[in-house]
Amino acid sequence: MRHLFGGTTSDYAMQQVGNQLLLRPGATGQVWNAIVGGAQLTDLTDTTGVPITSVIAASDGAVAFYGPEDVTECFIDFGFGRRYTLIASDIASTVSARLDGLVAAAADDATTKANAAEAGAVATAASSAAVLYLPNAITTVDSIISPATPAAPVYFAHRGGGMVRPEHTLVGYRAAAAMRYPLEISVNVDASGELWCLHDPTVDRTTNRTGNLNGYTTEEIGQQVQTNSRSLLGAGWAEQRLVPLRQVLDEFLGKVPILLEPKANDAVVPCQQLLDASYPHAPRSVIWKAHIGTLSLPWAKARGYRTWVYLDSGTSDATMDGKDSLVDYWGVNTTFTDLRISQVVARGKPVFAWAVYRRSQVARLAGLGVVGMMSSDPQYVSTSAPQRTASRWDLQIKEPGCTPTIDYDPDYALQFAPSPDVGWVSVAALPFQSVGLGTYCPIAVGAGGYRISFDMKFKVLPASTLHGGIYFGKQSDDPYRFSQSNVTGGYHLVMRANGQMQLNRHTAGSTSGTTLGSVVATTAPVADAAMSFQVDMTSTTVEVRRTDGVGWTTGALADTTYRGGYFGLSNGSITDVATRPYWRNLVVTQL
Repeated sequence: MRHLFGGTTSDYAMQQVGNQLLLRPGATGQVWNAIVGGAQLTDLTDTTGVPITSVIAASDGAVAFYGPEDVTECFIDFGFGRRYTLIASDIASTVSARLDGLVAAAADDATTKANAAEAGAVATAASSAAVLYLPNAITTVDSIISPATPAAPVYFAHRGGGMVRPEHTLVGYRAAAAMRYPLEISVNVDASGELWCLHDPTVDRTTNRTGNLNGYTTEEIGQQVQTNSRSLLGAGWAEQRLVPLRQVLDEFLGKVPILLEPKANDAVVPCQQLLDASYPHAPRSVIWKAHIGTLSLPWAKARGYRTWVYLDSGTSDATMDGKDSLVDYWGVNTTFTDLRISQVVARGKPVFAWAVYRRSQVARLAGLGVVGMMSSDPQYVSTSAPQRTASRWDLQIKEPGCTPTIDYDPDYALQFAPSPDVGWVSVAALPFQSVGLGTYCPIAVGAGGYRISFDMKFKVLPASTLHGGIYFGKQSDDPYRFSQSNVTGGYHLVMRANGQMQLNRHTAGSTSGTTLGSVVATTAPVADAAMSFQVDMTSTTVEVRRTDGVGWTTGALADTTYRGGYFGLSNGSITDVATRPYWRNLVVTQL
């Protein structure tokens, strides 16, 4: 029998112009039996049965025709430099009709032949369906989203957990899926028409190559393009290959929900065609993710997909009203004001926020009614206990909960020193920058309190009064910046280049600190030489010691202002990146 090709909302004659796909009504297409080379297929008919040898797009660009007998796959070329794959639109109904016939025949057969007929029907149906590969959902969208509340939100692995693993890679997806976090996946298309998991239209930011992804062939990407994640995540990471969307869907579809977004315009139709042809069960476990300006929502809703539509800070209510009937979940950025997030929540549909990488962000968003947290570090933000008590910075792998002031930016990330300083870390961003150490937080307090021990050095000495150190005692993991107004208060151990050591208390909202006790005169630091420190926190006192000399100490200072369990590394007042402090051998101990 002849099979119908085209005739769906995804089948149009198009030409790629730059990063856009433009409709080409009236374009004439040749039909082939291979993506490259092969033989032209001319035994065609139009939708009324009239023989044709080529295909002419309708006045709106739509394409529909019948192919040669028993052909279920072909490739159409409109003369714009590439061929597009077409799968017979009626193949699913054909399989279904055959299965119905087998079941009916088995029902009419004699009782003695029923078991044999049933086995034959099942085998035939399985063989036919295997051509399409129809994975069914074990874990559906509704099973994850429906129970979500602000008190118990659902956590998604943004870019596969891109602040702790190379973003949009199998190693990231597998780790997140193993912890049962739904996956947020962005895709773009290459020059060969293959879809790859990649956030940006270009490969510049996240790989070892430059240029648009659609300027590379499938083979070139598979063999020559790798991630460049070490500047963000540490030199201990092995760089990863990019992963095709087909491979990700084959491995994870139905096992965890997937938020899927074709990023550039030229990726939208290929993504739709792939889902239509090969993954018709996808709507049960895939959420169609799109920007508020998208035109793809009617396609998604017609196929039963849930839709998550994310907003810009300036998106108007009128714009949202115009798309509301096509939207299941709204998306807000963590940078939106409390008022705007509350307004979106008040519309009555579930709201998901991105990109969440601090527990303090979860607390704020949940308080505003958000039920979905799209997190670049989902294991950290979805838990409330420390993961370790001693650093392994010698491995040069970024830890969960390692929170610079800006996410996804190598310039602000914790830096792991190369040989001969392996084991030392630093913060290369200036001025007044810090990195939170959430993997140790909140600190587990013993009956007598806790102690933080660490080494610090200046490889190059700064000006005598400039300083670095650590901050501690904060109630939450919101960012700390010296001499800036911070959301929560805490303490700051200061070590100056002239040897002065002091303990400052910083009040929330204030740009200046208060020195507790007296400034302690210690031996001035020596360039590239380690100094050792201890911070003791009890229920009633705070004490700072330098322990690599004669036992310098502030003494146990009576102060109970802050007893939070969050701390981190601070560049203090350093103004030259060459003179920034380095740290190693961090240990947290219960007292």
